[in-house]
Amino acid sequence: LPVDRKYPFKSGVNIMFGCNNFCSYCIVPYVRGRERSRKPEEIVAEIKRLVADGVVEIMLLGQNVNSYGKNLEEPMTFAQLLREVNKIEGLKRIRFMTSHPKDLSEELIDAMRDCEKVCLHLHLPLQSGSSRILKLMNRRYTKEQYLDLVDRIRAKVPDVSLTTDIIVGFPGETEEDFLETRKFLEKVHFYEMHIFKYSRRKGTVADKMKEQVADTVKSERSAVLLALEKAQSLEYRKMYIGKRLEVLIEELTEIDGRSYYTGYTKNYIRVAIAAGEFKDNPVNDIYECMADKLICDGVTILARYN
Repeated sequence: LPVDRKYPFKSGVNIMFGCNNFCSYCIVPYVRGRERSRKPEEIVAEIKRLVADGVVEIMLLGQNVNSYGKNLEEPMTFAQLLREVNKIEGLKRIRFMTSHPKDLSEELIDAMRDCEKVCLHLHLPLQSGSSRILKLMNRRYTKEQYLDLVDRIRAKVPDVSLTTDIIVGFPGETEEDFLETRKFLEKVHFYEMHIFKYSRRKGTVADKMKEQVADTVKSERSAVLLALEKAQSLEYRKMYIGKRLEVLIEELTEIDGRSYYTGYTKNYIRVAIAAGEFKDNPVNDIYECMADKLICDGVTILARYN
């Protein structure tokens, strides 16, 4: 069916539906069913139609894209799919989410390194820096295994920006577990962290767990990690000041009463360029610019195009 897209130049493309992981806090497998992968030829055909319609950036979507292809008649890995999509003429950027750490293979890391259209951004939900809590969450990896994965990714894709999800106040999370998480986050140093206070979902294993954490404690722990996230994100962005960046311009935005064209780099850093620097409308094109300084409380890089 026809799709009404917010942006004419980028679009999401579902490559699979459902989930097999059954994390103890999550209702998704119960309401969306088990994993079902679309045929690769259908995915490639859809992307080609989108590119013909002006799309230059696509986001491959799935509850766990790393397990793509396992239920196909002719199994295909997600890394193989990435390489096929990378061949599509006219497509300039490929993003994907979400990746489950337990299924992220060396083959996928190699594909990220080799495919020039794949963006240097990986969202890799951690959920907790305590191996004890990770086991209760049924995440099926330890913090040590997660750290080893991060090290291997950064070794082969050094410019990658890592973002993550964290749940605070999971049933049974002690102060020691929380401090372990905070220390782990300080060590990994993510570009961005999405902090969530644990929310009960009827029908999940975690909803029936004893030792539910008080809301006041969740709020306190959330505030601590939000402050850490803000500091680390600011530090990460500062690394790019004075460097040349490639930006896909998305829209005209007003910031502090002035007009800017804003967009994102391949590693998902938001950049603003003064509207007056362009003679023509730059939306939907990729421009190289020089990062000048941080604005908007450090969230956006102000860059010079001319």
